[in-house]
Amino acid sequence: MESPADRTAQSYSLQAKTRIALIASSILLITIAHYSTDTHHHLYHAIYRRLYYLPIFAAALWFGLRGGLGSSISVSLLYAPHVLYQWKILPSMELEKYLEIILFNVVGVLTGVLAERANRQRDLYRRTSQELEQAYQDLQVRSSQLLRLEKKLRQQETTSALGELSATVAHEFMNPLGSIKGAVEILEDDFPEGHEKHTFLEILVKEIERLDRTVRSVLRFRRQEKLAKEACNPNALLDTILVLTQGEAKQRGVEVVKELPEETRPMPLDADKIQQLFLNIIMNGIQAMPEGGRLTVISQWMESSPAGFEREEGRGGNGGLLFTFEDTGVGIPEEAMKSLFEAFYTTKEEGTGLGLVIARKIVEAHGGMIRVESRQGAGTTFRVWLPSHDEGTVG
Repeated sequence: MESPADRTAQSYSLQAKTRIALIASSILLITIAHYSTDTHHHLYHAIYRRLYYLPIFAAALWFGLRGGLGSSISVSLLYAPHVLYQWKILPSMELEKYLEIILFNVVGVLTGVLAERANRQRDLYRRTSQELEQAYQDLQVRSSQLLRLEKKLRQQETTSALGELSATVAHEFMNPLGSIKGAVEILEDDFPEGHEKHTFLEILVKEIERLDRTVRSVLRFRRQEKLAKEACNPNALLDTILVLTQGEAKQRGVEVVKELPEETRPMPLDADKIQQLFLNIIMNGIQAMPEGGRLTVISQWMESSPAGFEREEGRGGNGGLLFTFEDTGVGIPEEAMKSLFEAFYTTKEEGTGLGLVIARKIVEAHGGMIRVESRQGAGTTFRVWLPSHDEGTVG
């Protein structure tokens, strides 16, 4: 079956042949007119000489330098014998007609060169237009992907926040339930079996046990969330989040400087949760600079755990990536540093106090660590260490 490219090539070939035939027939007809017209008709011969320029121009415009030069040489070879033998004029007798032959070739060459230059420029514009169109289409696809990713990340953050909330609430329920159960056991001594109020105590005990089972099931559900690991490039995940947050950074006047090696070793990670981790930290940094500033993001491969990230149990000896997020924002008060990773603790007016809690849980689930250094008024630096091999689950 004939492909579209083959049909296009055939169309161009037919068009070229048609143009060549038109040029050749024009030159031939003008030449026949020259040779068939009596030399006494000077005006007709002058017109015929000027008509030669039309096929020369056409050939140069259609086929560039080769066309212009080829047609001008053909005209010269056909016109020169007419002057020399029919007019019987030697160059020394009437130089004008021989200069016209030279002019044919000069016009053919110049027109061909200019036509080729114009064709190259036109091809350049066409390629640029095609590249811009392709870039626009790629941008649309990228934008759609980023919007879907943002929606997915927000949903996951909401899910994680609800999980953190349920875990905290469940934990807070455990202590009061224990106290109530102890009080009921004391009351059972005052209202032994057979007492009319003992039935109410039994109902109370059963309800306490039911609440206890419910709370423990919530805690077990929170702990059983598994990581969906696959080999991926952490720098690519981070770069995607930087693209996603560039609008927020620009709106707040924040300059983002990134140092991410293009090539890095693939690591077994839960891509969605790692992107959520990066999103939380980057948004924290951007929001910490209400008057604008600079956020520096650095990724470094290290063959062993960096200083401050060693594990007492000896883990972390494998290589991994150290991510540094340094902002020039307002910094964190010293008294707030102790509670920074506690659920619902926040220094923002509209904060939930769950972003950094979720970030730490994600890092620890991957066997990594997160550290923060800050001075009030001098900015904050978050460092995240993700080892290349770890075992972990979220929760």
